[in-house]
Formats: sequence, structure tokens, C-alpha cells
Amino acid sequence: MYIRPQPPKRRSNPWRVLILLLLIAAGIYAIMHLQGEEVESPFVPTPTPTRSAYSYRIEGDLLYLDGDLSGAIARYEQAIELAPDDVASYIPLVRLLALEGWVHKDLAFDAVERGEQAVALAPQSAPAWAVLCMAYDWDDRTEDAIDACLQARELDPTYAETYAYLAEAYVESGQWRQALEAAQTALTLAPNSVDANRAYGYVLENMGNWSGAIEAYRRAVEIHPNLAYLYMDLGRNYRYLVDTASAIAAYQRAIEVDPDRAEALDNLAWTYYAIGDYDLARTYLGQALEADPNYAPAYGHLAVIYWSRRDYEDAIPNLERTIELAYQASRRQARGFTVTVEETRENFTHPLGDVVLRGELRWVDADRVRLSAELAPTSPNDRWAAARGSVTLDTSTGDCSIVLEGMPELPAGQTYVGWIDGLYRLDGFQYNTGGLRPRPDGHFEGRLVVEPVKGPRIEDLYILGLCYFYMDECERAYPLFDAALQIDPEEANALEGIRLCQEAGLPTTPTP
Repeated sequence: MYIRPQPPKRRSNPWRVLILLLLIAAGIYAIMHLQGEEVESPFVPTPTPTRSAYSYRIEGDLLYLDGDLSGAIARYEQAIELAPDDVASYIPLVRLLALEGWVHKDLAFDAVERGEQAVALAPQSAPAWAVLCMAYDWDDRTEDAIDACLQARELDPTYAETYAYLAEAYVESGQWRQALEAAQTALTLAPNSVDANRAYGYVLENMGNWSGAIEAYRRAVEIHPNLAYLYMDLGRNYRYLVDTASAIAAYQRAIEVDPDRAEALDNLAWTYYAIGDYDLARTYLGQALEADPNYAPAYGHLAVIYWSRRDYEDAIPNLERTIELAYQASRRQARGFTVTVEETRENFTHPLGDVVLRGELRWVDADRVRLSAELAPTSPNDRWAAARGSVTLDTSTGDCSIVLEGMPELPAGQTYVGWIDGLYRLDGFQYNTGGLRPRPDGHFEGRLVVEPVKGPRIEDLYILGLCYFYMDECERAYPLFDAALQIDPEEANALEGIRLCQEAGLPTTPTP
């Protein structure tokens, strides 16, 4: 057997051995030290790194891509809480608040508030001004929206989303040529932008080019397939083209993306109603109201189903609810209160005289039910320099209280009138209090109910009136017919309802 010869042994280097022993000892000490810390403090939680605002923003971006808009909004809010001066978190937040605010109106208010904070933080930021433009537009503040977008365009003429949001605002103001040009510019600058494609579709839709709108919305869906509101856009335009099957598929996809979206459930129900499937329509309307008990259109549509079956008793509470919710939604749009001096007349349609007091209405409770304004003189040097006042409006009930102090006495033929900015009567004119007459000492205190106001659908008003007629309650029907005629003096159904009540000999005023 062959035995391999062993190499000669090398003598150990004592310095090398010493260094190795020291390293081993240091390692053992470190391990024992760490274990000792764990033993000495077993109830102290293991330190974890504090999350940064950036990490929340990135998580918000990922949730947005997944279609979880509510989750994304929450993460952006957390990012702002950690870094309130970083405008980068405000911009995506405002956009999503505006999108969700289309259904949940409270979020539309939040979008405007956050958008205004963003431009205050970064007045030279085109994206901040652009997204504020979107927030204003989706909160029905078209003129403010256009101004904000023009400011964004001036700061950065190459930012595509500015033109997308500007196009939508131009649509709302009826400036069709400018809207189309802005939408086309947005697409040229950013052909793969969801907002640019959606804005182009929105412009085409409102110009009656529904097939073209569908193509634009489809491109937006290809870019981001997890946004429920894009499928709502598609479904709406398929219904315009009477492509019921495609509309149903679009609404079902919207529900898959966002199962609790009452708007999608309601539109799916109404599409089934259009093809005569009343039972399925009623099922989806029930689901819509489970998802959002305050979603007014679902009550109106459910009432129509009962009405079509001559089930007036069940139609009435649903119609009453949708009308009341519409009034509430309108009152929540109130933004300010002014007092003017007007020539005395029977009907005040819009302010003509001098504004002497003004105040901005702000929410005074966490639930956003009550609005309040402190009224101050518009000029410090005129007769009203010492005048003051306050206004409180309960948007849920319409109860409004007004207190004025130090109001100078007016000559004969003149009166004070209060005007609620952002709130309109059924006939479209700005809502006003009528004449206000302070005491000789300049004090006035009064209450009124802000109702009816513009908001309910005209068909909800006259159908409810007809329901009352068939229940032999014309004293309750007549005010509803009158309200419908304030919206449209030639509304045939309201006129017919009045004729039916008169022909039946039923009273048209409440019995004392």
C-alpha cells in the first residue's frame, strides 16, 4: 500500500495565535453582553425603526396601483402627519380625495382643503396648482378651477395633467373648443397618462361622441385596470349607445374592483331596470343602500320601481328620502353669507345693492353638519363699521339662525337681505332670506328653514306629488307640484297633477 509522505510541520507563530484568541474572546464577550441585555430587560420591546413619511407615500402609491383608493388615501394622510411640510404627499392625496369625493361629498371638501394647503406650502409648484384645479372642479367650483390650472400652466407649460384637469373645467364652463384643445395637448405631452386619456374621453362624451369617449376610456383602463371610476365612465357611455350588455359588464367590473361602491351598484341596478328585470334591479339597489345608506339616487330609483308597480305606499318614503338627501347635499355646498342693502320688493332674485357684511361659512363640528360664519363689515370707514353678525346653518335640517348687531336704520323703501353664497333656489336664483328688519337699536335675531333648494330631480318631486294624489292627499301633493314648476314652469306632469287634484275636488292646502 502506498502511503503519501506527510509534509514537514510548520511551527506556530505565537503572535498569530494571540490575535486569534483575542478575536474569539471579543466575540464571546459581545454575545454574552447582548444576552445579558435581554435578561436584564425582558419587558422592554425590541427597538423598531420609525417609519418615514416616504415609506408611507410609497405604500400609498402601491395601494393606488392595486385599486385600493381608500387605503392609499390613509397612507398619504399618514405621510403628511409625519412630514406636514412635504408637498409631495399632498399631490396624490388631493387627486384621490377628489376622485372619491364624486361619491362621498365630504372627501371633496377635504380635497379642496388639502389642495389649498399644498399651494400654500409650494406656491411655485405646477403639480400642486394643477391638482387644486382638479379639486375645485370636482367640487363644482369651475371658475376657481380654471384660475388654478392657468396658474399651473404658467409655472410649467409642459406638465400634462394641468391640461387634463383644465379640459374638464372648460367642459363644465361650456368652452368646448378650449376643452378639446387642452385635452389634446395633455395627450401629446403624456400619451400614457391615465388622467390625460380620461379627460379626452370626458370631453368627447360631453360633445356627444360616445364611441370616441369609449375608446379614450378604454385606453385609460389599459394603463390602469384597477380604477373603478374608469369602468363607471365606460358603462355610462355604453348606456348612451344602448349597448346594455357592455354597460352591465363595465359596471360589474367596477364592483369587482370596488365592491362597496354604491354608485356602481346603483347604475348596474338601473341598467337592469332599463331592460325590464325589476327584481334584479331591486336586489342591486338594496346592496347599494347597504354599502351607503345615504346614497340618494338609489332611493329615487327604488321609488320608481315601486311607482311602476303602483305601490305608492312604498314609493313615498323612498322619494321623500332621496329629496331630503338632495336638499342636505345642496346645503352642504354653502360657502359664505353676505348682507346687502336692497330696494324693497316682493321677490329678490340676485343681489343688486351694496354688500355691508360678509363672512365665510366653516364647519364647526367634527361630523360636518353645522356651518357657521362670523359677519364683519366690508368697509371699516362707512356707516356699518360697527356692525357685526353671525350665522349658523344646520345642513341636516335646514335650520338657520341669524344674529345682527349695530345695524344702522335704513330709509323707507330699503331693506337688508341676507344671501347664502353657493346655495340656490329651485328656480336657479341665489338663495336669500328675504327682507331683514332690525330693531331701532340695530339688533336683529331670526330663524328660517333653508328649504326648498336646488338639488332634487324634478321627476322625484312630481312623482312624489302624484303618489300623494293617488293616496287622496292633494294637500301634500300640491307643494311638490309647485316645487317642480319652480324648476320648469312648463313641466307637464306637475301641471297634470294640479289639474287632477282640482278635478277630483281634493283640497290643495292643509286643513286647519
